[in-house]
Amino acid sequence: MHQFFIDKNDIEKGSIFIQGSDATHICTVLRLHYGDVIKVFDGKGMSYLVRLEDVKSKLVRGEVILSEKTDSESPLKIHLGQSLIKGKSFDVVLRKSVELGVQTITPLLTDRTILKGDNEKKISRWKKIVEESSKQCGISKVPQLSEAVLKFDVYCQQAKDSGLKLMFWELEKEKGLKDINPIDTPNTVSVLIGPEGGFTIEEVEKARSYGFQTLGLGPRILRAETAPLVVLALLQSKWGDIR
Repeated sequence: MHQFFIDKNDIEKGSIFIQGSDATHICTVLRLHYGDVIKVFDGKGMSYLVRLEDVKSKLVRGEVILSEKTDSESPLKIHLGQSLIKGKSFDVVLRKSVELGVQTITPLLTDRTILKGDNEKKISRWKKIVEESSKQCGISKVPQLSEAVLKFDVYCQQAKDSGLKLMFWELEKEKGLKDINPIDTPNTVSVLIGPEGGFTIEEVEKARSYGFQTLGLGPRILRAETAPLVVLALLQSKWGDIR
């Protein structure tokens, strides 16, 4: 079944209104028409089965035939601070991190980040990637993407209230995630993942000063786009909803 996200304000007295590119997609690409049924999420934990009543390229109207509360959210709220990486690899990280239940994603500029140009123009495209991935894996809430690419130390400052702060660093040989066993199960975790060249010693010391613990991921050096996916899967398996 085709799935779409709408704003809560687009629901009125049992009718749902879809505008913009989604309306165009429904009308001209999917060629749906009167009587077809779609699934709609409001991004606040509710889903709706909607029977289409009026299909136009600029506005689609449908009738709600069933509504229910959905909960596909992990009990572990993961805040991913991911350094920008080359090519389309960052796009891959966005898609897969949504599937793995991340709650927020923050693109970072670090000392060894290669893409230091005007990355702010990419935010809109990245948001579309996050939303499309959310549709495909059927989650009820779209993960939040930062409105801007942040500097490394700004992210560290913003993570001060997180229940657990973890920095994954390829030169950390003594400690891994299996060694982190807090008395109380964490509800939130802020994560730092570096670029192709990894973090500098200065960044490691800076992160530690903000309470981040450095962890390794085993004897092999993982590619920049592989590391965050391994980290997210391990975190969800340890404290989240992957079994």
